[in-house]
Amino acid sequence: MSYQSGSPSPMQKKPISNPSTAARPIFRLGRGDITRQHNIDAIVTIIPSDLSMEGGLNSAILAAAGHDLDDFILDNIYKPQKGDAFVLPGFGLPCPHLIVCIMPSRLDTVGGDEVHLLRAYRHSLMAAQRMGLKRIAYPALGTGHRQYPAARAARLAIQGIEDRLKGGVAEIRFVCDRDETLKAFAKRLKEGGYL
Repeated sequence: MSYQSGSPSPMQKKPISNPSTAARPIFRLGRGDITRQHNIDAIVTIIPSDLSMEGGLNSAILAAAGHDLDDFILDNIYKPQKGDAFVLPGFGLPCPHLIVCIMPSRLDTVGGDEVHLLRAYRHSLMAAQRMGLKRIAYPALGTGHRQYPAARAARLAIQGIEDRLKGGVAEIRFVCDRDETLKAFAKRLKEGGYL
């Protein structure tokens, strides 16, 4: 923000910084295992509406968290709707929370994955902000079991987070498990001025 030179008159007030700029979190990107992330408040995943922990990401989360997580989901989430986001205990994960977003078990519309992935990023971030969580780690949602293209997944991730980002979040961390996905996220984050 630029200021005019000279002393302000008694009627002028110092400009207030833009809250969205002042509250902008640090974005980090790396390749690794989402279940081994430290110094974060929550990791995010997607699960189908039948609550099964299918796919490589969820199998890894379940292995790291322990089967108490599976029991907790089945005991505490009843008739979830597509797009719902739940903040759960981390159990054996190295972070205190796990945010699960509900996706349809099967997609029956063209572009359905795009709508639901975008919603997962938006709703998970909103849930984190409601809980006062400061540091959130995201895998490249949809690029594993659902085989969503990495470049489009990166675009949806950044768009969904930008759509719902408010003050209070200090760090957004993207953890990719493949080089192709890492490159796609790096490109999108650089284009957005985040890296």
